[in-house]
Amino acid sequence: MTPDVTAARTAVERWLTSTRPAVVFDFNGTLSNDEPILFDIFSDLFAARLGWQMTTEEYRDELLGHSDREIIDIAVARHGSGEDDQATELLRLRGEHYKQRVAARNPIADTTVELVTHLARHQIPMAVVTGAQRSDVVAVLDNSAAGRHIQFLVAEEDVANGKPDPEGFLTAARMLRRKPSDILVFEDSVPGVRGAMAAHMHCIAVAAEPTPELRAVAPAIVGELSIDIVSDALPIARCGDASERASAGSAASTRHE
Repeated sequence: MTPDVTAARTAVERWLTSTRPAVVFDFNGTLSNDEPILFDIFSDLFAARLGWQMTTEEYRDELLGHSDREIIDIAVARHGSGEDDQATELLRLRGEHYKQRVAARNPIADTTVELVTHLARHQIPMAVVTGAQRSDVVAVLDNSAAGRHIQFLVAEEDVANGKPDPEGFLTAARMLRRKPSDILVFEDSVPGVRGAMAAHMHCIAVAAEPTPELRAVAPAIVGELSIDIVSDALPIARCGDASERASAGSAASTRHE
């Protein structure tokens, strides 16, 4: 067992001392395995519209974890006109390209769907807190089996301050009707982990190849989202289809509000 796995299991055990546990997922790169898609879209747009050949290191070190609008604002300020109109157009184009890509292949992995379904079977409510635009997230969730179990969504448009500010996480806690200490957050970026910790929530980072910066701030790290993270503390058991359909209907009706 690696130290990261040990720390993750300890984090899960501490979280489950709550009598009303809940889970919050980051979206891009965490619940949705779409960071490669986003990098391709941003790099193509920035090259075509700003003349900037963005490297993977620049994306990882300077932009990852920021909202879509913040990423584009940074790029336009450094390499473009610096004007809002240019940023707004790039944001529109990014949204179009993203929806086309995820329509062809849903980026939520089967192992992640299994985890989400397992949490739902244990009647653990779930939300997404993300710097992505709401329409992007809904486009993915509506076409994944995981989506029917996600009850609430806090997107880029729903907060005044993005990560690492804890605003989004605290908003999700209110929606879930939970205390911050009841909530386990899964994140993949330094700003996201810092935001979750500032909200006084439990946190596990998700990264196949964590950077030193992520290791420095994350209480625990796992390589991917899978049922293995919680299976020791939440035994695998099957519930009736009727209860799962009831949970699915509730999620679909609330997370779009």
